[in-house]
Amino acid sequence: MDRITEAEIATSVKKHYGMTLLIAMTPIIFMLLIGFYEQMALHVIPLLAPITVVAAVSYFVKNVLTDLFAK
Repeated sequence: MDRITEAEIATSVKKHYGMTLLIAMTPIIFMLLIGFYEQMALHVIPLLAPITVVAAVSYFVKNVLTDLFAK
């Protein structure tokens, strides 16, 4: 079994970090944009934020682990 170095971990994290932020923030920003026109849409953000964070973290963990153990 090969050892995984810190450099490999850092490379994999850097590779997937941007997409993770995009997944987490896009629905929230979308609801904020809708909120400029309809104030009721802003009440959805506290419900939407945990769901998007869980989705982003699951994407991040899955892809980082896939990168690390695919080698």
